[in-house]
Amino acid sequence: MVKEISSLAINLDIKVIQKKVVNIRSINAATLIGKGTLINISNFIMINKIDLFICNHILTPNQQRNLENILKVKVIDRSGVIIEIFARRALSREGKLQVQLADLVYRKSRLVRAWTHLERQRGGTSFIGGPGELQIELDRRQIQEKIESIKKKLKSVSNRRFIQRKLRNKNKFKVFSIVGYTNAGKTLLFNKLTKKKQLTENKLFATLDTKISKIYLKKDVNIGLIDTVGFINNIPTQLIESFKATLEEVRDSDYLLNIVDINDINYKDKIAITKKILLETGVDRRKIDSMITIYNKIDLCPNKDFLNTKDRFYVSALTDDGINSLRDNLKKIVTA
Repeated sequence: MVKEISSLAINLDIKVIQKKVVNIRSINAATLIGKGTLINISNFIMINKIDLFICNHILTPNQQRNLENILKVKVIDRSGVIIEIFARRALSREGKLQVQLADLVYRKSRLVRAWTHLERQRGGTSFIGGPGELQIELDRRQIQEKIESIKKKLKSVSNRRFIQRKLRNKNKFKVFSIVGYTNAGKTLLFNKLTKKKQLTENKLFATLDTKISKIYLKKDVNIGLIDTVGFINNIPTQLIESFKATLEEVRDSDYLLNIVDINDINYKDKIAITKKILLETGVDRRKIDSMITIYNKIDLCPNKDFLNTKDRFYVSALTDDGINSLRDNLKKIVTA
């Protein structure tokens, strides 16, 4: 997953100077990485004047602090990078609250320096950057008060969503949730099926805010389609907990549509990761097992010989290939 963490860094406008896979025989409790490897990394950082070290692993607060003391640069782990991307992508009030909650929980357990030279889209301070800026220590009690305040606001969001779902169930309104790995083309497919114009970008986590819209399949037959946040391997637990209200929409939907980039060489692993995250968020295993897989971006695939089945479809949300067939099959599912 070296390529993935590099993509995450690039999405934060970070210039990646070097990528390195480190084989760890036994985890060093103090620094995660062994002494010999750390010496090599430290020398490279000093020679090349690097100002940020990203570890594609979840670090404990002590490991992060010790690595910073040894390497003399800012250190950030995988969780920190992903939370930072979420913070830049959140647009709605709910999305911003969810990310802020995850950010505060992450900060609470560690000493986090605030750097201001990276431009941000959210309020507050950024914790990715280089040395030389003013260090700000957030008081834990103040952080906890903010956490409790945000949780109350998100609770009201959860209650509102519950009432909406209850009304849909009362009206026997069937709902499909779009799930899948980030950047698989979920929002573009959502737009094609619903005729909406939600923002779509070729970047990781372009969509964080849950959207629901109707699809009119035929006279007197319509369904709801929900577009949700994309998944990623080793997604921080803070984010899963913060997006609980959003993920409840997925858990309580009638059907799941797993969108997969057919051109991704790791697509099988990403399907497994998606199923694992769904299970961790409380989605019923039977619903996961019956999930419909939609292989997207077939316009980029050299092999055009695709055969749809009852739980597998091939489409291109960009060129509309397979979209009408998918709509017809969604109609069959809800009218069966």
